Amino acid sequence: MAERSAFKGIGFYKLIYIFAVCCVIGFVVETAWCYLRHGYIESRKSLVYGPFSVAYGMGGVLLSLVLYHFADAQLWKIFLISYAVGTAAEYICSLGQEIVFGSVAWDYSHLPLNINGRVCLIYSLMWGALGVFWVKIFMPLADKTFDALSGNIIHIAVWVFVAFFIYDSFLSGTAAMRMNRREQGVAPRNRYEAYLDAHFPDERMHKIYANSRDVEDIPARNGK
Repeated sequence: MAERSAFKGIGFYKLIYIFAVCCVIGFVVETAWCYLRHGYIESRKSLVYGPFSVAYGMGGVLLSLVLYHFADAQLWKIFLISYAVGTAAEYICSLGQEIVFGSVAWDYSHLPLNINGRVCLIYSLMWGALGVFWVKIFMPLADKTFDALSGNIIHIAVWVFVAFFIYDSFLSGTAAMRMNRREQGVAPRNRYEAYLDAHFPDERMHKIYANSRDVEDIPARNGK
């Protein structure tokens, strides 16, 4: 059987590698876009520590897993698959953030052909174009760099990242939920919540998640 033109293979270590790389790329892209659009640098990261944009990491893994099976398909088919998968993932991520944290990181209500402000035609088309770029450029390059780093070094680096990411995610999630409880006037119930109040007060959290807004502040999301 001929080797796939775009992907040499998909495994645990490669997926974590792709996830980490895309998290960092997403952070850089979002920060640069904010500067170009608004003229100032503002935090665009998903976690309290590290330059990580988790949505981009998840998108990178999802595209890799799905497009692996269509690496040799025609470009229009890759485009449509990426369009559909990216749109669904973006909608689910937005809805999940709203349900779990009561906040919104992006809102497309002002753009045409949007669905509940969570997805819109313009960005869905970008997902399609990204899929073509993924198959033809990103993954072949990722394969080369991954192969150059393969061995014990990449294995150790992956597990260090996984351990740090789990810690960072837990801390970020609990800090965000604790901020919500503070806004409701709920006092800390244990030492850990007191620690979060001391080290991650509202001022610091608002700087970290500068682009995040409460659902109540967005009319399209709360029925106003």
